[in-house]
Amino acid sequence: MPPPIDPTKRAAILDSIKLGGKRNAIARQHSVSPSTVSKLAAEIGHAFDRAQTKHATAASVADSAARRAKLAENLIQLAELSMDQAVAELGDASARDAAVVLGIAVDKHRALVDMDRDPEGLAAVDAWLRGITGQ
Repeated sequence: MPPPIDPTKRAAILDSIKLGGKRNAIARQHSVSPSTVSKLAAEIGHAFDRAQTKHATAASVADSAARRAKLAENLIQLAELSMDQAVAELGDASARDAAVVLGIAVDKHRALVDMDRDPEGLAAVDAWLRGITGQ
């Protein structure tokens, strides 16, 4: 267990918290860990603003959904190319190989699309629109 914080340092950290400083900045300023700052803040009933983290998380979720949509599009293109190649070559082995690639690409495409559906089966954009319009 680490030694207790010097009372003078503790008071300085609490003052910084009360002045509305950011947790990590306060930790750096006083050479303590962010968790120490959080513990001291909790002792006085202070909660740090998490809005920025909430927005960053929402942006990351949206970015991931966009990347999955792009990947789903690429998988469909791969499936089309594989089938086009098999038909062009008209060889039994290439047709079989292309059919396997097609099946895998379509399955993976569907899995990616399903990731962005809500429990009611709506696509993410439809769920968003329902939330915006209230319908």
